[in-house]
Amino acid sequence: MQEKLRTFLEQYMDCIRKNAGEMMDKAMPEADEELFSLFEKTGNRLRYEDVYFTRRKYLAVFGCLAILDGGERYVKKLVEVLKGICDEECWALPAHVHRDSDPDWRVCVDLFASETGQALAEIISLAGDKLPEDVRQLVRENIFRRVMNPFLESTPPYRPWEGADHNWNAVCGGSIGCIGMYLMQDEPEKLNALLERLQASLTHYIGGFAEDGTCMEGLDYFSYGFAYYVGFAEMLQRYTNGKTDLLAQEKCHKIALFQQKCYFPSGRTLSFSDGSSHGNYQMGLTCYLAMRYPDMVIPPVSVARGFEGDSCFRFMCNLRDVLWTRDYLKEEEKKQAADGSGESGAAEGGEHAKADEGNVMVLNAAQWNIAHGKSGGGMACKGGHNGEPHNHNDVGSFLYMLGDEMLLTDLGAGEYTRQYFGPERYQILCNNSFGHSVPILDGEGQKDGAEYGSSSFEADGRGGCEIHFAGAYGDSRVKELVRHFSYDPRTEVLEIEDELEAEGDVPLWENLVTQYRPEIRDGHVRIVGEKYACCVETQDLAGGFLVEEKKHSSHKGVLESVYCISWEVPAENGDPGVRKCRFRIVPSAK
Repeated sequence: MQEKLRTFLEQYMDCIRKNAGEMMDKAMPEADEELFSLFEKTGNRLRYEDVYFTRRKYLAVFGCLAILDGGERYVKKLVEVLKGICDEECWALPAHVHRDSDPDWRVCVDLFASETGQALAEIISLAGDKLPEDVRQLVRENIFRRVMNPFLESTPPYRPWEGADHNWNAVCGGSIGCIGMYLMQDEPEKLNALLERLQASLTHYIGGFAEDGTCMEGLDYFSYGFAYYVGFAEMLQRYTNGKTDLLAQEKCHKIALFQQKCYFPSGRTLSFSDGSSHGNYQMGLTCYLAMRYPDMVIPPVSVARGFEGDSCFRFMCNLRDVLWTRDYLKEEEKKQAADGSGESGAAEGGEHAKADEGNVMVLNAAQWNIAHGKSGGGMACKGGHNGEPHNHNDVGSFLYMLGDEMLLTDLGAGEYTRQYFGPERYQILCNNSFGHSVPILDGEGQKDGAEYGSSSFEADGRGGCEIHFAGAYGDSRVKELVRHFSYDPRTEVLEIEDELEAEGDVPLWENLVTQYRPEIRDGHVRIVGEKYACCVETQDLAGGFLVEEKKHSSHKGVLESVYCISWEVPAENGDPGVRKCRFRIVPSAK
Protein backbone atom coordinates (compact mmCIF):
# COMPACT_ATOMS: atom_id res chain seq x y z
CA MET A 1 0.00 0.00 0.00
CA GLN A 2 2.72 2.47 0.98
CA GLU A 3 4.65 1.75 -2.19
CA LYS A 4 1.51 2.47 -4.22
CA LEU A 5 1.11 5.78 -2.40
CA ARG A 6 4.72 6.74 -3.13
CA THR A 7 4.18 5.92 -6.79
CA PHE A 8 0.99 7.98 -6.75
CA LEU A 9 2.89 10.97 -5.34
CA GLU A 10 5.66 10.66 -7.91
CA GLN A 11 3.15 10.52 -10.77
CA TYR A 12 1.18 13.43 -9.30
CA MET A 13 4.24 15.67 -9.15
CA ASP A 14 5.44 14.49 -12.56
CA CYS A 15 2.08 15.53 -14.00
CA ILE A 16 2.32 18.99 -12.46
CA ARG A 17 5.86 19.45 -13.83
CA LYS A 18 4.82 18.18 -17.26
CA ASN A 19 2.00 20.72 -17.34
CA ALA A 20 4.40 23.44 -16.24
CA GLY A 21 6.68 22.61 -19.15
CA GLU A 22 3.79 22.85 -21.60
CA MET A 23 2.39 26.07 -20.12
CA MET A 24 5.59 27.95 -19.34
CA ASP A 25 5.74 29.87 -22.60
CA LYS A 26 1.99 30.20 -23.09
CA ALA A 27 -0.22 33.01 -21.90
CA MET A 28 -3.40 32.18 -20.03
CA PRO A 29 -6.52 32.23 -22.24
CA GLU A 30 -8.66 35.34 -21.91
CA ALA A 31 -11.93 35.15 -19.98
CA ASP A 32 -13.67 37.79 -22.08
CA GLU A 33 -17.11 39.41 -22.11
CA GLU A 34 -18.34 37.40 -25.09
CA LEU A 35 -17.88 34.12 -23.23
CA PHE A 36 -19.13 35.55 -19.93
CA SER A 37 -22.40 36.67 -21.50
CA LEU A 38 -23.05 33.32 -23.17
CA PHE A 39 -24.72 31.94 -20.05
CA GLU A 40 -27.10 34.90 -19.97
CA LYS A 41 -27.97 34.48 -23.65
CA THR A 42 -28.20 30.69 -23.99
CA GLY A 43 -27.77 29.10 -20.56
CA ASN A 44 -24.46 27.49 -21.62
CA ARG A 45 -21.89 27.42 -18.79
CA LEU A 46 -19.18 25.22 -20.22
CA ARG A 47 -17.48 27.56 -22.70
CA TYR A 48 -16.72 30.32 -20.20
CA GLU A 49 -15.93 27.82 -17.46
CA ASP A 50 -13.43 25.98 -19.69
CA VAL A 51 -11.43 29.19 -19.94
CA TYR A 52 -11.92 30.16 -16.29
CA PHE A 53 -10.72 26.80 -15.00
CA THR A 54 -7.80 26.69 -17.42
CA ARG A 55 -6.68 29.92 -15.77
CA ARG A 56 -7.08 28.23 -12.35
CA LYS A 57 -4.96 25.37 -13.69
CA TYR A 58 -2.13 27.83 -14.31
CA LEU A 59 -2.56 29.04 -10.73
CA ALA A 60 -2.50 25.49 -9.35
CA VAL A 61 0.50 24.35 -11.40
CA PHE A 62 2.79 27.26 -10.71
CA GLY A 63 1.47 27.88 -7.20
CA CYS A 64 2.18 24.28 -6.18
CA LEU A 65 5.63 24.25 -7.79
CA ALA A 66 6.61 27.60 -6.28
CA ILE A 67 5.81 26.17 -2.83
CA LEU A 68 6.92 22.55 -3.25
CA ASP A 69 9.90 23.08 -5.57
CA GLY A 70 10.77 26.76 -5.35
CA GLY A 71 12.48 26.92 -8.74
CA GLU A 72 13.08 30.49 -9.92
CA ARG A 73 11.43 29.96 -13.30
CA TYR A 74 8.27 28.65 -11.63
CA VAL A 75 8.12 31.67 -9.35
CA LYS A 76 8.63 34.03 -12.27
CA LYS A 77 5.74 32.46 -14.17
CA LEU A 78 3.63 32.48 -11.00
CA VAL A 79 4.04 36.25 -10.74
CA GLU A 80 2.62 36.60 -14.24
CA VAL A 81 -0.31 34.32 -13.34
CA LEU A 82 -1.06 36.15 -10.08
CA LYS A 83 -1.24 39.47 -11.90
CA GLY A 84 -3.54 37.92 -14.50
CA ILE A 85 -5.93 36.58 -11.85
CA CYS A 86 -6.00 40.00 -10.19
CA ASP A 87 -6.86 41.58 -13.56
CA GLU A 88 -10.02 39.47 -13.96
CA GLU A 89 -13.19 41.53 -13.94
CA CYS A 90 -15.04 39.05 -11.73
CA TRP A 91 -13.89 35.99 -9.79
CA ALA A 92 -17.39 34.51 -9.61
CA LEU A 93 -18.95 32.46 -12.38
CA PRO A 94 -21.66 33.93 -14.66
CA ALA A 95 -24.23 31.48 -13.28
CA HIS A 96 -23.85 33.02 -9.82
CA VAL A 97 -24.11 36.75 -10.62
CA HIS A 98 -27.07 38.87 -11.66
CA ARG A 99 -25.81 41.63 -13.88
CA ASP A 100 -29.31 42.75 -14.82
CA SER A 101 -30.27 43.58 -11.22
CA ASP A 102 -27.04 43.99 -9.24
CA PRO A 103 -24.81 46.98 -10.08
CA ASP A 104 -22.09 45.51 -7.81
CA TRP A 105 -22.09 42.13 -9.58
CA ARG A 106 -18.31 42.15 -10.02
CA VAL A 107 -17.92 41.46 -6.30
CA CYS A 108 -19.76 38.25 -5.50
CA VAL A 109 -18.55 35.80 -2.85
CA ASP A 110 -19.54 32.55 -4.52
CA LEU A 111 -17.82 29.16 -4.51
CA PHE A 112 -15.18 30.13 -7.02
CA ALA A 113 -14.37 33.60 -5.76
CA SER A 114 -13.89 32.01 -2.34
CA GLU A 115 -11.70 29.22 -3.72
CA THR A 116 -9.64 31.76 -5.64
CA GLY A 117 -9.17 33.91 -2.56
CA GLN A 118 -8.07 30.91 -0.49
CA ALA A 119 -5.61 29.80 -3.17
CA LEU A 120 -4.06 33.26 -3.48
CA ALA A 121 -3.80 33.73 0.29
CA GLU A 122 -2.10 30.37 0.71
CA ILE A 123 0.29 30.98 -2.17
CA ILE A 124 1.50 34.38 -1.03
CA SER A 125 1.82 33.11 2.55
CA LEU A 126 3.70 29.87 1.81
CA ALA A 127 5.77 31.17 -1.11
CA GLY A 128 6.55 34.25 1.01
CA ASP A 129 9.67 36.19 0.14
CA LYS A 130 10.10 34.32 -3.13
CA LEU A 131 7.44 36.67 -4.47
CA PRO A 132 8.00 40.42 -4.94
CA GLU A 133 6.42 42.53 -2.19
CA ASP A 134 4.38 44.61 -4.65
CA VAL A 135 2.81 41.44 -6.09
CA ARG A 136 1.95 40.11 -2.64
CA GLN A 137 0.35 43.43 -1.80
CA LEU A 138 -1.63 43.46 -5.06
CA VAL A 139 -2.92 39.97 -4.32
CA ARG A 140 -3.79 40.85 -0.74
CA GLU A 141 -5.73 43.95 -1.83
CA ASN A 142 -7.73 41.91 -4.34
CA ILE A 143 -8.54 39.20 -1.79
CA PHE A 144 -9.92 41.73 0.68
CA ARG A 145 -11.80 43.78 -1.92
CA ARG A 146 -13.42 40.81 -3.66
CA VAL A 147 -13.94 38.30 -0.82
CA MET A 148 -13.05 39.30 2.72
CA ASN A 149 -14.48 42.80 3.05
CA PRO A 150 -17.88 41.92 1.53
CA PHE A 151 -18.21 39.11 4.07
CA LEU A 152 -16.73 40.95 7.07
CA GLU A 153 -18.92 43.98 6.46
CA SER A 154 -22.11 41.96 5.99
CA THR A 155 -24.78 41.31 8.59
CA PRO A 156 -25.19 37.55 9.09
CA PRO A 157 -26.25 35.54 7.25
CA TYR A 158 -24.29 36.33 4.11
CA ARG A 159 -26.56 35.23 1.27
CA PRO A 160 -26.97 32.65 -0.09
CA TRP A 161 -24.64 30.30 1.76
CA GLU A 162 -23.90 31.31 5.36
CA GLY A 163 -25.72 28.87 7.65
CA ALA A 164 -26.75 26.64 4.73
CA ASP A 165 -26.74 22.85 5.05
CA HIS A 166 -24.87 22.12 1.81
CA ASN A 167 -21.43 22.34 0.23
CA TRP A 168 -21.53 26.11 -0.43
CA ASN A 169 -21.31 26.73 3.29
CA ALA A 170 -18.22 24.53 3.64
CA VAL A 171 -16.41 25.76 0.54
CA CYS A 172 -17.07 29.48 1.02
CA GLY A 173 -16.84 29.47 4.80
CA GLY A 174 -13.82 27.16 4.89
CA SER A 175 -12.01 29.27 2.30
CA ILE A 176 -12.71 32.54 4.14
CA GLY A 177 -11.58 31.03 7.43
CA CYS A 178 -8.28 29.91 5.90
CA ILE A 179 -7.77 33.34 4.33
CA GLY A 180 -8.34 34.94 7.74
CA MET A 181 -5.80 32.73 9.46
CA TYR A 182 -3.25 33.49 6.77
CA LEU A 183 -3.76 37.23 6.42
CA MET A 184 -5.40 38.57 9.59
CA GLN A 185 -3.21 37.36 12.43
CA ASP A 186 -2.12 40.95 13.09
CA GLU A 187 -5.77 41.65 14.02
CA PRO A 188 -6.46 38.86 16.55
CA GLU A 189 -9.75 40.21 17.88
CA LYS A 190 -11.19 40.68 14.42
CA LEU A 191 -9.88 37.27 13.33
CA ASN A 192 -11.28 35.46 16.37
CA ALA A 193 -14.71 37.03 15.80
CA LEU A 194 -14.56 35.87 12.18
CA LEU A 195 -13.62 32.33 13.19
CA GLU A 196 -16.44 32.14 15.73
CA ARG A 197 -18.90 33.30 13.10
CA LEU A 198 -17.70 30.70 10.62
CA GLN A 199 -17.77 27.87 13.15
CA ALA A 200 -21.39 28.72 13.97
CA SER A 201 -22.20 28.65 10.25
CA LEU A 202 -20.44 25.34 9.65
CA THR A 203 -22.48 23.51 12.28
CA HIS A 204 -25.35 23.78 9.79
CA TYR A 205 -23.21 22.21 7.06
CA ILE A 206 -22.51 19.19 9.26
CA GLY A 207 -26.19 19.10 10.18
CA GLY A 208 -27.04 18.77 6.49
CA PHE A 209 -25.60 15.25 6.39
CA ALA A 210 -27.91 12.41 7.32
CA GLU A 211 -27.33 11.00 10.80
CA ASP A 212 -25.55 8.01 9.26
CA GLY A 213 -23.08 10.35 7.53
CA THR A 214 -24.63 10.19 4.06
CA CYS A 215 -24.13 13.19 1.80
CA MET A 216 -27.47 13.43 0.04
CA GLU A 217 -25.88 15.49 -2.76
CA GLY A 218 -23.78 12.49 -3.76
CA LEU A 219 -20.19 11.30 -3.47
CA ASP A 220 -18.60 14.07 -5.55
CA TYR A 221 -20.23 16.74 -3.41
CA PHE A 222 -19.03 14.97 -0.28
CA SER A 223 -15.47 15.19 -1.60
CA TYR A 224 -15.89 18.84 -2.55
CA GLY A 225 -17.51 20.27 0.55
CA PHE A 226 -15.79 18.07 3.12
CA ALA A 227 -12.35 18.81 1.66
CA TYR A 228 -12.81 22.51 2.42
CA TYR A 229 -14.34 21.77 5.82
CA VAL A 230 -11.38 19.53 6.74
CA GLY A 231 -8.87 22.03 5.32
CA PHE A 232 -10.34 24.73 7.57
CA ALA A 233 -10.59 22.36 10.56
CA GLU A 234 -6.93 21.30 10.26
CA MET A 235 -5.71 24.88 10.04
CA LEU A 236 -7.97 25.99 12.90
CA GLN A 237 -6.67 23.21 15.13
CA ARG A 238 -3.11 24.38 14.51
CA TYR A 239 -4.04 28.04 14.98
CA THR A 240 -5.68 27.29 18.35
CA ASN A 241 -2.85 24.94 19.45
CA GLY A 242 -5.23 22.00 19.48
CA LYS A 243 -7.96 23.64 21.56
CA THR A 244 -10.52 23.63 18.73
CA ASP A 245 -10.95 20.36 16.87
CA LEU A 246 -13.92 20.39 14.51
CA LEU A 247 -13.30 16.76 13.55
CA ALA A 248 -13.59 15.39 17.08
CA GLN A 249 -17.38 15.01 16.86
CA GLU A 250 -18.70 11.53 16.04
CA LYS A 251 -20.84 12.92 13.20
CA CYS A 252 -17.65 13.87 11.34
CA HIS A 253 -16.36 10.33 11.82
CA LYS A 254 -19.53 8.96 10.20
CA ILE A 255 -19.26 11.49 7.37
CA ALA A 256 -15.66 10.45 6.69
CA LEU A 257 -16.69 6.80 6.36
CA PHE A 258 -19.38 7.66 3.81
CA GLN A 259 -16.78 7.75 1.04
CA GLN A 260 -15.77 4.10 1.31
CA LYS A 261 -19.42 2.99 1.33
CA CYS A 262 -19.89 4.53 -2.12
CA TYR A 263 -17.13 2.46 -3.75
CA PHE A 264 -17.80 -0.92 -5.25
CA PRO A 265 -14.81 -3.34 -5.12
CA SER A 266 -14.22 -2.82 -8.86
CA GLY A 267 -13.62 0.90 -8.26
CA ARG A 268 -16.93 2.12 -9.71
CA THR A 269 -19.02 4.41 -7.54
CA LEU A 270 -22.58 5.03 -6.48
CA SER A 271 -24.08 7.72 -8.72
CA PHE A 272 -27.30 8.68 -6.95
CA SER A 273 -28.30 12.35 -7.16
CA ASP A 274 -25.77 14.49 -9.07
CA GLY A 275 -23.04 11.96 -8.48
CA SER A 276 -20.86 10.01 -10.90
CA SER A 277 -20.37 6.29 -11.42
CA HIS A 278 -16.70 7.00 -12.17
CA GLY A 279 -15.96 8.98 -9.00
CA ASN A 280 -12.31 9.55 -8.16
CA TYR A 281 -11.44 10.28 -4.56
CA GLN A 282 -9.04 12.91 -3.27
CA MET A 283 -5.93 11.15 -2.01
CA GLY A 284 -4.82 13.95 0.30
CA LEU A 285 -8.21 14.25 2.00
CA THR A 286 -8.47 10.46 2.33
CA CYS A 287 -5.00 10.12 3.84
CA TYR A 288 -5.70 12.91 6.33
CA LEU A 289 -8.96 11.26 7.38
CA ALA A 290 -7.17 7.90 7.65
CA MET A 291 -4.76 9.51 10.13
CA ARG A 292 -7.74 10.68 12.18
CA TYR A 293 -10.02 7.63 11.98
CA PRO A 294 -8.49 4.11 12.19
CA ASP A 295 -11.47 2.45 10.44
CA MET A 296 -11.06 4.60 7.34
CA VAL A 297 -10.48 2.48 4.23
CA ILE A 298 -8.49 3.91 1.32
CA PRO A 299 -10.22 2.90 -1.96
CA PRO A 300 -8.06 1.34 -4.68
CA VAL A 301 -5.19 3.71 -5.50
CA SER A 302 -5.95 3.12 -9.18
CA VAL A 303 -9.12 5.22 -8.87
CA ALA A 304 -7.62 8.09 -6.89
CA ARG A 305 -7.93 11.49 -8.54
CA GLY A 306 -4.72 12.54 -10.22
CA PHE A 307 -3.76 16.17 -10.74
CA GLU A 308 -5.71 16.30 -14.02
CA GLY A 309 -8.72 14.60 -12.44
CA ASP A 310 -10.29 17.79 -11.10
CA SER A 311 -11.33 19.95 -14.04
CA CYS A 312 -11.68 22.93 -11.67
CA PHE A 313 -8.07 22.63 -10.40
CA ARG A 314 -8.85 23.56 -6.81
CA PHE A 315 -5.58 24.66 -5.28
CA MET A 316 -6.50 23.72 -1.71
CA CYS A 317 -7.05 20.11 -2.78
CA ASN A 318 -4.10 19.94 -5.18
CA LEU A 319 -1.57 21.10 -2.60
CA ARG A 320 -2.99 18.82 0.10
CA ASP A 321 -2.95 15.81 -2.21
CA VAL A 322 0.82 16.15 -1.90
CA LEU A 323 1.25 17.44 1.65
CA TRP A 324 -1.28 15.22 3.42
CA THR A 325 -0.23 12.09 1.52
CA ARG A 326 3.36 12.79 2.51
CA ASP A 327 2.26 13.25 6.13
CA TYR A 328 0.41 9.93 6.07
CA LEU A 329 3.44 8.11 4.72
CA LYS A 330 5.70 9.68 7.36
CA GLU A 331 3.30 8.65 10.12
CA GLU A 332 3.17 5.09 8.85
CA GLU A 333 6.99 4.96 8.71
CA LYS A 334 7.15 6.12 12.33
CA LYS A 335 4.65 3.46 13.40
CA GLN A 336 6.65 0.73 11.69
CA ALA A 337 9.90 1.93 13.22
CA ALA A 338 8.29 1.97 16.65
CA ASP A 339 6.82 -1.55 16.57
CA GLY A 340 9.23 -3.16 14.11
CA SER A 341 6.38 -4.50 12.00
CA GLY A 342 5.64 -4.44 8.32
CA GLU A 343 3.03 -2.26 6.66
CA SER A 344 0.22 -0.94 8.82
CA GLY A 345 -2.32 1.86 8.48
CA ALA A 346 -5.59 2.11 6.62
CA ALA A 347 -6.59 -0.82 4.47
CA GLU A 348 -6.87 -0.42 0.73
CA GLY A 349 -10.23 -1.29 -0.75
CA GLY A 350 -9.64 -4.46 -2.69
CA GLU A 351 -10.83 -5.25 -6.15
CA HIS A 352 -13.15 -8.29 -5.69
CA ALA A 353 -14.13 -8.38 -2.03
CA LYS A 354 -15.38 -11.70 -0.71
CA ALA A 355 -19.06 -12.06 -1.44
CA ASP A 356 -19.85 -13.20 2.11
CA GLU A 357 -17.92 -10.55 4.07
CA GLY A 358 -19.06 -6.98 4.65
CA ASN A 359 -20.76 -6.83 1.26
CA VAL A 360 -24.04 -5.13 2.27
CA MET A 361 -24.33 -1.61 3.65
CA VAL A 362 -27.60 -0.07 4.76
CA LEU A 363 -27.80 3.69 5.25
CA ASN A 364 -31.14 3.91 7.00
CA ALA A 365 -31.25 7.68 7.45
CA ALA A 366 -30.67 8.22 3.73
CA GLN A 367 -32.69 5.10 2.80
CA TRP A 368 -29.90 3.64 0.66
CA ASN A 369 -29.19 -0.08 0.35
CA ILE A 370 -25.85 -1.09 -1.20
CA ALA A 371 -24.69 -4.65 -1.87
CA HIS A 372 -21.45 -5.92 -3.42
CA GLY A 373 -21.26 -8.97 -5.69
CA LYS A 374 -18.49 -11.49 -6.24
CA SER A 375 -17.50 -9.95 -9.61
CA GLY A 376 -16.68 -6.62 -7.94
CA GLY A 377 -19.95 -5.05 -8.97
CA GLY A 378 -23.24 -5.12 -7.11
CA MET A 379 -26.54 -3.30 -6.77
CA ALA A 380 -27.84 -0.26 -4.94
CA CYS A 381 -31.38 1.00 -4.42
CA LYS A 382 -32.87 4.00 -2.69
CA GLY A 383 -35.99 5.33 -1.05
CA GLY A 384 -35.94 8.91 0.22
CA HIS A 385 -38.02 11.74 -1.20
CA ASN A 386 -38.03 14.12 -4.15
CA GLY A 387 -36.96 17.24 -2.31
CA GLU A 388 -33.42 16.11 -1.63
CA PRO A 389 -30.36 18.27 -2.44
CA HIS A 390 -29.58 18.04 -6.18
CA ASN A 391 -32.79 16.04 -6.36
CA HIS A 392 -33.77 13.55 -9.04
CA ASN A 393 -37.30 12.09 -9.10
CA ASP A 394 -35.95 8.64 -8.35
CA VAL A 395 -37.60 7.15 -5.24
CA GLY A 396 -37.43 3.35 -5.55
CA SER A 397 -34.77 3.41 -8.25
CA PHE A 398 -31.78 1.07 -8.49
CA LEU A 399 -28.61 0.32 -10.39
CA TYR A 400 -27.04 -3.02 -11.26
CA MET A 401 -23.38 -3.73 -11.95
CA LEU A 402 -21.26 -6.70 -12.95
CA GLY A 403 -17.57 -6.08 -12.40
CA ASP A 404 -16.86 -2.52 -13.44
CA GLU A 405 -19.77 -2.30 -15.90
CA MET A 406 -23.04 -0.64 -14.87
CA LEU A 407 -25.51 -2.59 -17.01
CA LEU A 408 -28.60 -0.93 -15.51
CA THR A 409 -27.57 2.58 -14.79
CA ASP A 410 -28.13 5.61 -12.65
CA LEU A 411 -27.03 8.44 -14.94
CA GLY A 412 -25.94 10.78 -12.15
CA ALA A 413 -25.30 14.43 -12.98
CA GLY A 414 -26.15 15.92 -16.34
CA GLU A 415 -24.67 19.01 -17.95
CA TYR A 416 -25.04 22.00 -15.66
CA THR A 417 -26.90 24.73 -17.52
CA ARG A 418 -29.27 27.51 -16.50
CA GLN A 419 -32.16 25.17 -17.32
CA TYR A 420 -30.72 22.41 -15.12
CA PHE A 421 -31.23 24.54 -12.00
CA GLY A 422 -34.39 26.29 -13.15
CA PRO A 423 -38.06 25.52 -13.77
CA GLU A 424 -37.13 23.17 -16.62
CA ARG A 425 -35.06 20.85 -14.40
CA TYR A 426 -37.46 17.92 -14.55
CA GLN A 427 -37.79 18.09 -18.30
CA ILE A 428 -34.18 16.84 -18.40
CA LEU A 429 -33.90 13.06 -18.72
CA CYS A 430 -31.38 12.37 -15.95
CA ASN A 431 -33.48 14.30 -13.43
CA ASN A 432 -36.95 12.93 -14.16
CA SER A 433 -38.40 9.48 -13.53
CA PHE A 434 -38.14 8.39 -17.17
CA GLY A 435 -34.34 8.52 -16.79
CA HIS A 436 -34.44 6.13 -13.82
CA SER A 437 -35.40 2.51 -13.31
CA VAL A 438 -38.73 3.19 -11.59
CA PRO A 439 -42.36 2.36 -12.43
CA ILE A 440 -44.34 4.75 -14.63
CA LEU A 441 -47.99 5.09 -13.56
CA ASP A 442 -50.60 6.03 -16.16
CA GLY A 443 -47.89 7.58 -18.31
CA GLU A 444 -46.63 9.82 -15.51
CA GLY A 445 -43.43 9.83 -13.50
CA GLN A 446 -42.92 10.98 -9.94
CA LYS A 447 -43.49 14.54 -8.79
CA ASP A 448 -40.78 16.78 -7.34
CA GLY A 449 -40.94 18.09 -3.80
CA ALA A 450 -40.17 16.76 -0.32
CA GLU A 451 -43.81 15.73 0.16
CA TYR A 452 -43.39 13.12 -2.61
CA GLY A 453 -41.41 10.19 -1.30
CA SER A 454 -41.29 6.83 0.38
CA SER A 455 -43.45 6.08 3.42
CA SER A 456 -41.45 3.05 4.48
CA PHE A 457 -37.97 1.65 3.86
CA GLU A 458 -36.74 -1.61 5.34
CA ALA A 459 -33.52 -3.44 4.48
CA ASP A 460 -32.50 -6.79 5.97
CA GLY A 461 -28.72 -6.28 5.74
CA ARG A 462 -28.36 -9.29 3.46
CA GLY A 463 -29.29 -7.67 0.14
CA GLY A 464 -33.05 -7.61 0.60
CA CYS A 465 -35.03 -4.36 0.73
CA GLU A 466 -38.67 -3.24 0.70
CA ILE A 467 -39.78 0.29 -0.23
CA HIS A 468 -43.31 1.71 -0.06
CA PHE A 469 -43.49 4.72 -2.35
CA ALA A 470 -47.03 5.33 -3.61
CA GLY A 471 -46.69 8.88 -2.29
CA ALA A 472 -43.90 9.69 -4.74
CA TYR A 473 -46.39 9.95 -7.61
CA GLY A 474 -48.93 12.37 -6.14
CA ASP A 475 -51.84 10.40 -7.62
CA SER A 476 -54.76 10.06 -5.19
CA ARG A 477 -55.94 6.91 -6.99
CA VAL A 478 -52.75 5.05 -5.99
CA LYS A 479 -53.26 3.47 -2.58
CA GLU A 480 -50.15 1.33 -2.38
CA LEU A 481 -46.98 0.78 -4.39
CA VAL A 482 -44.40 -1.57 -2.95
CA ARG A 483 -41.09 -2.61 -4.48
CA HIS A 484 -39.29 -5.66 -3.07
CA PHE A 485 -35.60 -6.25 -3.84
CA SER A 486 -33.73 -9.50 -3.30
CA TYR A 487 -30.05 -9.70 -4.24
CA ASP A 488 -27.68 -12.65 -3.86
CA PRO A 489 -24.04 -11.47 -3.76
CA ARG A 490 -22.78 -14.94 -4.76
CA THR A 491 -24.92 -15.52 -7.85
CA GLU A 492 -25.40 -11.77 -8.46
CA VAL A 493 -29.04 -12.40 -9.34
CA LEU A 494 -31.33 -9.47 -8.54
CA GLU A 495 -35.04 -10.16 -8.16
CA ILE A 496 -37.57 -7.33 -8.03
CA GLU A 497 -41.28 -7.48 -7.36
CA ASP A 498 -43.62 -4.50 -7.72
CA GLU A 499 -47.16 -4.45 -6.31
CA LEU A 500 -49.65 -1.73 -7.19
CA GLU A 501 -53.04 -1.23 -5.56
CA ALA A 502 -55.23 1.57 -6.92
CA GLU A 503 -58.79 2.77 -7.18
CA GLY A 504 -59.81 2.21 -10.77
CA ASP A 505 -57.59 1.50 -13.74
CA VAL A 506 -54.04 2.86 -13.27
CA PRO A 507 -51.76 1.42 -15.99
CA LEU A 508 -48.32 0.37 -14.71
CA TRP A 509 -45.29 0.31 -17.00
CA GLU A 510 -41.90 -0.88 -15.84
CA ASN A 511 -38.99 1.27 -16.96
CA LEU A 512 -35.34 0.18 -16.94
CA VAL A 513 -32.43 2.36 -18.03
CA THR A 514 -29.17 1.25 -19.62
CA GLN A 515 -26.43 2.82 -21.72
CA TYR A 516 -25.75 -0.41 -23.61
CA ARG A 517 -27.98 -1.12 -26.63
CA PRO A 518 -30.28 -3.94 -25.44
CA GLU A 519 -31.35 -6.95 -27.50
CA ILE A 520 -34.79 -8.57 -27.24
CA ARG A 521 -34.32 -12.28 -27.69
CA ASP A 522 -36.37 -15.40 -26.81
CA GLY A 523 -38.80 -13.50 -24.61
CA HIS A 524 -36.22 -11.66 -22.53
CA VAL A 525 -33.97 -8.62 -22.75
CA ARG A 526 -30.24 -9.11 -23.06
CA ILE A 527 -27.80 -6.33 -22.12
CA VAL A 528 -24.21 -6.88 -23.24
CA GLY A 529 -21.30 -4.79 -22.03
CA GLU A 530 -17.63 -4.97 -22.98
CA LYS A 531 -16.88 -7.77 -20.49
CA TYR A 532 -20.16 -8.73 -18.84
CA ALA A 533 -23.77 -9.39 -19.82
CA CYS A 534 -27.11 -9.93 -18.13
CA CYS A 535 -30.67 -10.90 -18.99
CA VAL A 536 -33.90 -9.27 -17.79
CA GLU A 537 -36.54 -11.96 -17.42
CA THR A 538 -40.27 -11.62 -16.62
CA GLN A 539 -43.55 -13.36 -17.33
CA ASP A 540 -45.62 -10.40 -16.17
CA LEU A 541 -46.04 -8.35 -19.31
CA ALA A 542 -48.94 -7.46 -21.57
CA GLY A 543 -47.56 -7.43 -25.10
CA GLY A 544 -43.83 -7.21 -25.49
CA PHE A 545 -40.79 -5.21 -24.50
CA LEU A 546 -40.28 -1.73 -25.93
CA VAL A 547 -36.88 -0.11 -26.32
CA GLU A 548 -36.56 3.63 -26.86
CA GLU A 549 -33.27 5.39 -27.51
CA LYS A 550 -32.95 8.80 -25.85
CA LYS A 551 -30.16 11.37 -25.52
CA HIS A 552 -28.43 12.47 -22.35
CA SER A 553 -25.98 15.37 -22.05
CA SER A 554 -23.38 14.20 -19.55
CA HIS A 555 -21.93 16.40 -16.83
CA LYS A 556 -19.09 17.23 -19.23
CA GLY A 557 -21.54 18.20 -21.97
CA VAL A 558 -21.03 15.03 -24.05
CA LEU A 559 -24.18 13.79 -25.78
CA GLU A 560 -24.68 10.09 -24.93
CA SER A 561 -27.24 7.46 -25.89
CA VAL A 562 -29.56 6.08 -23.23
CA TYR A 563 -31.91 3.13 -23.79
CA CYS A 564 -35.16 2.87 -21.87
CA ILE A 565 -36.61 -0.65 -21.71
CA SER A 566 -40.31 -0.70 -20.84
CA TRP A 567 -43.25 -3.06 -20.72
CA GLU A 568 -46.85 -2.92 -19.55
CA VAL A 569 -47.82 -4.93 -16.49
CA PRO A 570 -51.19 -6.71 -16.87
CA ALA A 571 -54.03 -6.43 -14.36
CA GLU A 572 -54.06 -9.12 -11.68
CA ASN A 573 -56.93 -11.57 -12.19
CA GLY A 574 -58.78 -9.05 -14.35
CA ASP A 575 -58.82 -6.36 -11.63
CA PRO A 576 -57.41 -3.15 -13.21
CA GLY A 577 -56.72 -1.72 -9.76
CA VAL A 578 -54.23 -4.47 -8.85
CA ARG A 579 -51.05 -5.12 -10.80
CA LYS A 580 -48.01 -7.19 -9.90
CA CYS A 581 -44.75 -7.64 -11.73
CA ARG A 582 -41.87 -9.92 -10.89
CA PHE A 583 -38.69 -9.64 -12.89
CA ARG A 584 -35.17 -10.97 -12.52
CA ILE A 585 -31.80 -9.65 -13.63
CA VAL A 586 -29.48 -12.59 -14.18
CA PRO A 587 -25.79 -12.60 -15.21
CA SER A 588 -25.23 -14.39 -18.49
CA ALA A 589 -22.36 -15.35 -20.73
CA LYS A 590 -21.31 -12.71 -23.27
